[in-house]
Amino acid sequence: MKKLILPAALLLASTFAQAQIDTTNTPEGLQGRSLQLGVSAKDGAFARVSSPDSTKKPNPLVITTQRKKITILTETRDWTSESDSINDRLKDIRTERRNQFTYWSGVDVGLNMLLGPNGSTNLPKESEFMELDQANSRFVSINFMEQKIEFGSHHVGLLTGLGWEITNYRFKGNDLLQFQNDPVFSIPVEDPQFRKNKLRQSGFRMPLMLEFNTKRAKMPTAEEMAAARRDTVGGKRPPNYEFRNNKNFHVALGVVGTWYYDSMYKLKYSQNGATQKDVDKGEHDLLPYRLAAAARIGYGGFNLFAEYALTPLFENNKGPKLTPFNVGITIIGFN
Repeated sequence: MKKLILPAALLLASTFAQAQIDTTNTPEGLQGRSLQLGVSAKDGAFARVSSPDSTKKPNPLVITTQRKKITILTETRDWTSESDSINDRLKDIRTERRNQFTYWSGVDVGLNMLLGPNGSTNLPKESEFMELDQANSRFVSINFMEQKIEFGSHHVGLLTGLGWEITNYRFKGNDLLQFQNDPVFSIPVEDPQFRKNKLRQSGFRMPLMLEFNTKRAKMPTAEEMAAARRDTVGGKRPPNYEFRNNKNFHVALGVVGTWYYDSMYKLKYSQNGATQKDVDKGEHDLLPYRLAAAARIGYGGFNLFAEYALTPLFENNKGPKLTPFNVGITIIGFN
């Protein structure tokens, strides 16, 4: 009998010595923390208060309405399969790289010019009434969408997109433009003196350009992605796939097409001590579309552009033979 009691006692003592822990949840006074009571061979009898590990819990988005509270909880989804998830992640990384090395989307600001038949801003005598106040003949474009097809890498690709432009032609002379009869002509005016004498076009634009980039931006391989995923002990850090366009020289060459849906001729002057504004909205014999040879060049986030129209300003035989030309800078890049 004693032989049976002794081993049982030793087994009970060994189990008791390894760990005896009783966890008691005590919300009142502990505010979500838990009280642990136990005995272990290392610590003996102990009592301690522990807080829940909140670092691993996702932070929910809570939307409160008049009658309801809506909680949206976002958690990282486990990979459905290694190959499918790697392909999805590589696709996302490639999209990030393509967006970083495309230079269409943004806000362009520049100056408009009108070139005569000889390619000069000094217009022939019969067209002098169209000479511009160059500093105030401004061009603004908001290029709000871009898409690029890469030719194997980010170094070369075909880009397109959409934009919205406003083209202002501010005239230097005190001439009143007449659009009622063909062709467009002007009437010199001595009084009043125009403070503003301008023609404006508004339209949507779309580029088709070949773009070149010099900076290397290596994509990870599927093997690197899988190795980083399987490394659970932290010995190998996943590569950093943030792409930066600093020190990148970029050039884009092609054409930009614009469809003009609106034009306006505006005069501003003083008469009898009051400011007068005359606004004439119509077609004004302007060509409602434009095709321009375009170039964009830059370094890093800095970008310059130039667009030389391949179509005239006015419709055929309805105005002086003038070619629009605009140059400028991208002041805000959306990428």
